[in-house]
Amino acid sequence: MLDRFGEVLSVVLGALALAYLAYEIDRRKRKLRELFHVLGSEEADISAELIGLVESGELQPYTRGARA
Repeated sequence: MLDRFGEVLSVVLGALALAYLAYEIDRRKRKLRELFHVLGSEEADISAELIGLVESGELQPYTRGARA
């Protein structure tokens, strides 16, 4: 009976460890997503349009100390 209890306890503890690991990975992914995805969809569209203008040569990228 004690052997069976030990096996059940090992399985339960292993399942808890895996659940915690999955939770921790998800929590860190959400934290990074919140940290690095600061632009909303409208701002991202504007940014993409500005990058396109720079790449086409219509707009010059900002360089520190350069005067127009």
